[in-house]
Amino acid sequence: MPELVIIADDLTGALDAAAPFGDVPGGVAVATRTDALAAALQSGAGVVSVSTRSREIAADEARARVGAVLAALPRGVRLFKKIDSRLKGHIAAELEPFGAAAFMVSPAICDLGRIVRDGRLQGFGVAEPIAIAPRLGHAADRARIPDAVVETDLRDAVRDCNDDTVLVGARGLAQAVAGGMGLRQSPVSMTLPSPLCFAVGSTDPITLAQVAALKSAHGDLAVIEAPSGRIDVRPDGPLSPLTLLQVVPGAEAAPVEVARRFALGAKEWLMAARSMLLTGGATAEALLDSLRIGLLRVDGEILPGVPLCRSGDTVVMTKSGGFGDADTLVRIAGGSAG
Repeated sequence: MPELVIIADDLTGALDAAAPFGDVPGGVAVATRTDALAAALQSGAGVVSVSTRSREIAADEARARVGAVLAALPRGVRLFKKIDSRLKGHIAAELEPFGAAAFMVSPAICDLGRIVRDGRLQGFGVAEPIAIAPRLGHAADRARIPDAVVETDLRDAVRDCNDDTVLVGARGLAQAVAGGMGLRQSPVSMTLPSPLCFAVGSTDPITLAQVAALKSAHGDLAVIEAPSGRIDVRPDGPLSPLTLLQVVPGAEAAPVEVARRFALGAKEWLMAARSMLLTGGATAEALLDSLRIGLLRVDGEILPGVPLCRSGDTVVMTKSGGFGDADTLVRIAGGSAG
């Protein structure tokens, strides 16, 4: 039985919450979709994470997916419910299947400057403080929401929890849990096999600033734009060492259709890459589906908020849209080696 199971509402969340546990005995397995959960549980991994892909669907269906995952887990396993660090998604609905469990809730990521004070989320990337308890629904009656201004606050909060308390939070809370398990959390090697392909579906301003910095720093970057997700250009021979595939505005289309188109057009480019970075939760899900990748092994973080994973000989990195410094993509590009 794994020491911990992480249930996330999107793939980038499932991965970035799993990354701090890279040194756990047995390793970390991430099911990129719920039908890969059984394989992840049978892999012998010390930590298992699963994406329910429920961020953008109806609340009732989100509730049902979480319930189905809980029903498939071994009894007594410690649970971590990954939520968005800016409280997006169907948080209240997804906590209902946990029944009468007690919760410890903190979406704080202190090293990113995203903190909790007096029950309100605030700081980096949060325009106005957000009250946390109203986002929890009925679970708020059984939830403890500690202040988390520095990382030691989260470690103290985890230490005070019983093993049957459901931990509800983001990467910062996952780091605190991993620290409590005595796991090393130093970054993994930055040396990445070339060619490296960036596939950017996120339109978060933080990611757009990172893309702008990448374009400015690397004049040799091959740029393929995808209006409303559509890529009509196919690779012509070996890829350039650095390639950027980016969704840009075009004819109006639903986000799920944009992701589908992008995955269809990006597939050949990514199959020719040895390393890839995917940003945007729906984007990452659609792209990995197109590549038929249902299970990833997580080595750790290459940079804060950027987990490094492997599928066979291919390196897969993901990044949530709202994570990272302005030079995050520049630094990753600098780690690519032939």
